[in-house]
Amino acid sequence: MARQFVNSYTSDHVVLDDGTVEFACSQDIQKWPWLVLGPHHPITVQAQNFWTSVGAILALGAMEDGQWSALTWTQWTCHRPADGHAIRGHYSREVQSDNENYLVTLFDASDQAIVTMRGRGVVFRNRNFEEWRSKAKERAKATRPTELPDFASRDALGLGPLEHPLIGFDPEGADQSFLALISPENGLPPANPMLGGSGDHVNSVHMIEAARQALCLLTGSTNPVVSGGEMELNRYIELGTPFAMSVSDFSESEMMIDLSQLERRCARITLRYSDEQGTQP
Repeated sequence: MARQFVNSYTSDHVVLDDGTVEFACSQDIQKWPWLVLGPHHPITVQAQNFWTSVGAILALGAMEDGQWSALTWTQWTCHRPADGHAIRGHYSREVQSDNENYLVTLFDASDQAIVTMRGRGVVFRNRNFEEWRSKAKERAKATRPTELPDFASRDALGLGPLEHPLIGFDPEGADQSFLALISPENGLPPANPMLGGSGDHVNSVHMIEAARQALCLLTGSTNPVVSGGEMELNRYIELGTPFAMSVSDFSESEMMIDLSQLERRCARITLRYSDEQGTQP
């Protein structure tokens, strides 16, 4: 039996003759609190990215008992206008530059595309995963500082009452560098119902929110409008251990930021954006 979940954001999966999958999307804000953030918020998009792709893979029977998946690359583009949240979606496979990836498009009540997401990853067996992860966690735990980072203010990050700061300026870093920390106290339910995850490591939804918060500090905007982006995920980032975020490229419409932990680069995130008065392409 493939990996199962108590709740699932997607339902009513239909596998079509061409191998693509159609599905319905939940509107239940009690189960999925991040829906209140809006259909284009990076947290919403990355949460949907996980649930829609995994739901379709399970519907196709492409994951076996004891297997787990890990995202290694994703790219997304938001579309406007959006008539509320997604009510349905479509999953397919495609080949780009010799790399096979999934393609998910979500549609609103007017049957207009809200967001297009692409991604690829790896699948591995749970037993080996747990043994390997336990060693990595012990190495990270040995380096944890006794004091928390100096997080940025909630006001500067435009956070709601249920959200938490994840980053602050790195006092020992260069300009445009930040220090981040994800822990159960600021990045997992029940403390932060907007962010979920495996509880084993920092997930893509945590990374994208950390990047969004960095964008707030760089632009001075509490609500930069993110219209799309890309994530390259190379190594796991451990919960409870700080990680560095260093901006490698920044312009009026795009930010590229590298995430590293224990002196190893773990991820690179690119966000395309405009300010709060701007419009998304």
